[in-house]
Amino acid sequence: MTRFMALVLGAVLLAGCTGPTYTYSKPDGSPMGFKQDSYACVQDASIDAKRQAYRLYKTCMEARGWTAEASQ
Repeated sequence: MTRFMALVLGAVLLAGCTGPTYTYSKPDGSPMGFKQDSYACVQDASIDAKRQAYRLYKTCMEARGWTAEASQ
């Protein structure tokens, strides 16, 4: 399951690479402030991508007749 999720996450991230390139600016922004904020946003995006990958995996498994059961 971990390998599948890694593949789905990789596909999601690669799909993001095909979009436009952005530059960011902020009044009174500094390079260090940009790096800190950028790092925090990458972490948030990674968590969201993992959640989305799991939802896609779960939906696919259920479409194939499998039922998810919570561990006890």
